[in-house]
Parts: sequence; structure tokens; C-alpha cells
Amino acid sequence: MNDDSSDDRASAVLEARREYPATEGIAYLDTAAVGLPSRLTADTYHRFIDDWTAHGLDYVRAESAAEVARAAVAALIGADTADVALIASVSASAGLIAAQFGPARPGANVVIGEREYSSNHFPWRQLAAKGYEVRQVPFRNGGVEPAQLRAEVDRGTELVAFSAVQTATGHRSDIAALSEIARSVGAIVFVDGSQMVGALPIAHDLEYLDVLVTPDHKYLTNAGRGLGYCYLSARMQDRCTPINAGWKAGAVPFDSFFGPEMILSTSASRFDNSNSFLAAIGNEAALESFTRFGPDAIYERNRALAGLLRASLTEAGWAPIDLPEANRSTIVSVPLPRHDPAAVLNELRRSGVRCSARDGNLRAAVHFYNHEDDIDRLVAGLAAV
Repeated sequence: MNDDSSDDRASAVLEARREYPATEGIAYLDTAAVGLPSRLTADTYHRFIDDWTAHGLDYVRAESAAEVARAAVAALIGADTADVALIASVSASAGLIAAQFGPARPGANVVIGEREYSSNHFPWRQLAAKGYEVRQVPFRNGGVEPAQLRAEVDRGTELVAFSAVQTATGHRSDIAALSEIARSVGAIVFVDGSQMVGALPIAHDLEYLDVLVTPDHKYLTNAGRGLGYCYLSARMQDRCTPINAGWKAGAVPFDSFFGPEMILSTSASRFDNSNSFLAAIGNEAALESFTRFGPDAIYERNRALAGLLRASLTEAGWAPIDLPEANRSTIVSVPLPRHDPAAVLNELRRSGVRCSARDGNLRAAVHFYNHEDDIDRLVAGLAAV
């Protein structure tokens, strides 16, 4: 891409706010919970529902939209489209992988973060019933650090699961270092990308991963939720049986409605769930922003906003969780030991600011449709707490 094109996209992303109506009335710093829909996404939903109401459901259109979305997310994470399955949620993807584990051999274990979000925690805890020791890595600096992981991994470790970015603290994992520790003993590397895919670049880390999963309703901005993406490496596809195989798992889905034959897809689509029609329509529209503005321009804008957010909160006397530069993300979290988090959120909401409280922290999260004024409003709202 030439410099002029890059500059044009950088300028365009600064104007993206106008295409997200909610930003006109509130300072929305809660994308880590649910992203905002653009006018295009909302209009696409409305047109689809109006057509459905008037003429019946065009499910072929919805399935086509899901395929466009699959390809868009594959491009975003640096994967081949054939290696991405459409699975509704992080926990469903984790469940697929967990179901592949047979009875544990002596010494077998899985290693997870102690404070991981439940979607990437509870499915692995179920493996204890099959005889696996479930080891939990204590967090340091708000996340899983290489030294702590290394202390828990051994030759019996069969899986290591962690988040690319921790949802409560904003800690960005050193994916390469953690993955190399896991791979050194032959363990599967499972990464929850919910708070990173669409927010910051991850394609350069894909080579280290066996599984990368993300839902659609956070930084991919399909606020309607219902479609998720699961990258599976070649070795994982070979290792896994599609336990939820239905017509979508077929080599030619629309020719796979009935038995007695079962001809599965040779790509990761054999692990697909049936799609939410509305979510598929919404995802196609929402992901257009990444094509239009370019992911690099979005990532650069996000870095700048996150840096300003952290600096502004610090200057105002708050104390965000202190993270090394390499571990920072689009989430900035502030511990609230002397405040009721719910009361703080209510006060902020009254002043037109949307954030979340997670694990005792005030969590503010930026995305490219945010503006510097949103951060000013957050700081002003906190002054009244």
C-alpha cells in the first residue's frame, strides 16, 4: 500500500465516529463488553428483517453473508479461510477441543490462568472428571507471564489455555513466549482472542497457535452477537472429530441435509455450527469497516487512544493497573479498593459515560470510533465520584 493510501485511511478512521450513532450522545468506553453497531450494520439488519417480514426468510442470503464474514476474519487474523470454523462462542469452541480428550494417562494435566474468563476456564475444569490435573497459573501484572507458566508446565501437559488480552485487567499476553513454552512439551495452545481480534494486530502470532477463537460482538462490532470464529491449525484439524456435525459440516452443505451418506468438508468448516441468520447478516456489514478503513489504521488509532486514556487517568490521580508497554492493550483498568464499583458505574452513566466493572476494577476500553472527548468526559465523571 502506498503512503498516500495509508494517509487517506488514517484520516478516514478519524471520521469513523460519525458512522456510529451512539457516539453522538454518550462517551462509550465499553467495547470490551459489547461493540457499537454502525449505521450500515443497523440498516442492514433492518432491511433484512423488513424483507423477511414481507417475503419470507432468505436463508441463502444469510449463509452467503456468513461466508463473507468468515473470509474477512480470516484475513484479519492472517489465516486461510479454509482454517476458520464458524462456532457460536468461545466456550463452544473450548468445549469442542475439550471433548477430544480421552481418559487421562498418568501425570496428564492442562494448564490455565487462575483468573481467566469463565469461557476459557470452565470447559477445561471439566477435564478433571477424566483424570486430568487442572493446574492454574497465578496472575502476575494482571495476566499469565512466561515465568509463571514455565513453573506449571511439564512433560505431562497436554494443553495450555490463556487470553490474548485479559478482560478484567487489559494485560496483553506475550503470545509467542507463552506458546513456545507450551509447544516445548507438545501441548496444544488455545488462545481466547475476544479482547484482541479487531482491536490490535494478532496475525504475526498465528503461527504459534493451535486454536484462536473470538466472538463477533466486541471489537468486531457486530453488537447483535451470535456468530464466532475458531481458527484451527492443520494439526488440530487432523486431531479433532467434529462432534456437532450437521448439514453445515458437509462438503457441500446444501446437498447434506439427509443421510445415509456423510461426506464431510475437508476444511475447518466441518466444525461449523448452524449459523444465526441475523448474526451472519450483521457480521458481514460490521466487518466492512475493517475493509474500508484498513486494520492498520484502526490499530494505530486504538493505540493512540489507549495511551491517552492511561495518561489522562493517571494525571487525574487515578491509578490504572501498571503494565509494561508490551503488555498494554485497548483496555485500561483502575482498581477501586475504596469505592463501590456499581456506584461508580451509575455515577458515570448519569454523566453520559459507559464503562464496565470487572473483578473489582473500573474497566474502560477504546475502539477506533472513540474520540479524545470521550476520555475527557470519563475523567470529568470520575471527578464527581
